Amino acid sequence: MTFDSREDPGPAPDFDSMATPDDTAATWRDLTDRLTAAQVAQLERLEHAEPQMLLQMAQRFAAENMTEAVLFEDVAPPAGAARTFAWQLDGGGKWFRDFEGPTRRVGRASVHIYGRQQADGSSQRWITMGGRGLDAFDAASARQLAAALADAADELGRLG
Repeated sequence: MTFDSREDPGPAPDFDSMATPDDTAATWRDLTDRLTAAQVAQLERLEHAEPQMLLQMAQRFAAENMTEAVLFEDVAPPAGAARTFAWQLDGGGKWFRDFEGPTRRVGRASVHIYGRQQADGSSQRWITMGGRGLDAFDAASARQLAAALADAADELGRLG
């Protein structure tokens, strides 16, 4: 049997249905064996919400988990990543996932390392700063913030 490229290959796979091909789940809790601990915790925090919405969220999470397990099982999280997010397709059809590195807190300010990992395992990182009252610092607080930024920059340099 040969494939004629002019033939319609049919619809693209639906990851939601692939994750739960003959799903008879009545509630999101029926899918907990397909969810991460963080996903279960998130759904538990939203337990007051409409049950059908929670079930759909759990089905989407399960589909994302399956995608990750099938397509990216050999891609380790980036060094220093404290949290990784679901794999996504960019506008050019390439897979990536965002991640968070460590956070340093100085008073009401925080210094974060964030990044993006490509499907080949490569990643880019950057530093962000956030918080309230970032427009005025006394000398001691400014030195602490400068030290936190320098520490984050050193880590960024080590990790690449």
